[in-house]
Amino acid sequence: MPRKRLMLNLSSLERKELESIVKQAPDDLRMVRRCTIILLTENGVPLLEIADRLGVSKTTANTWRQIFKKKRIVGLIARKPLGRPPKLKKKIASGPFRTAEDRPILHAADVYVS
Repeated sequence: MPRKRLMLNLSSLERKELESIVKQAPDDLRMVRRCTIILLTENGVPLLEIADRLGVSKTTANTWRQIFKKKRIVGLIARKPLGRPPKLKKKIASGPFRTAEDRPILHAADVYVS
């Protein structure tokens, strides 16, 4: 027996806001994906098809649908990650060889085998 379709009951204002985020925020792919999940759900697209179209797991798609159902658009906004921040920061390449052109080319005659 198929499950009942999730009803989000988007207002026209929410729909317009979600559509504008999808159109105007190409740099924030995660937010665009979240908004697209909500819009596709409202259009009656099944969960598995949403996951396939967007290249996410069905768990991820369903999670964002449930978050939206509880918190609306505010829930879709990225929040500060939880937990301890990483100890090591990303370092810029350092050392004597920064690019491939700077690396020496070794030949079989250069390698000493004992």
